[in-house]
Amino acid sequence: MGKKKRSKKNAKNRGGTVSKRALVFKQFQEEYAVITKKLGDRRVLLTMSDMATEIMGIIPGRFRKRCWFDVGDLCLVSFREFQDEKVDIIYKYNADERRELVAVGEIPSAFQSCSNGVVVDGDPNDKVEDAFEFSFDEI
Repeated sequence: MGKKKRSKKNAKNRGGTVSKRALVFKQFQEEYAVITKKLGDRRVLLTMSDMATEIMGIIPGRFRKRCWFDVGDLCLVSFREFQDEKVDIIYKYNADERRELVAVGEIPSAFQSCSNGVVVDGDPNDKVEDAFEFSFDEI
């Protein structure tokens, strides 16, 4: 019983051709957001594309055990008509789609450099100096 299940699962991966998903753009009452913090119970804290607004997002049950969300992921959210303080996550973008959205100009370039949920401004003039200096010449 378990062996057949595994072979069916791996049959999808044996095709060899990787199909690219069509790029999904925002529509009316939708906005791009980055996950800032996981709150538990399918709730997350999101930073909206204006880089100033933080709002609570709800992960719907259709993503449960099919799509895993982590801090720093780019999502498409839909506003609720009856609640202004909550949004629903309707789509999760992968890294390639994120780069395409930045190239097209749909999202700010600061969303490209999000790591660990911290939205970093894309200023190349800012230099981070290391607190420690390592010397590998001495043994």
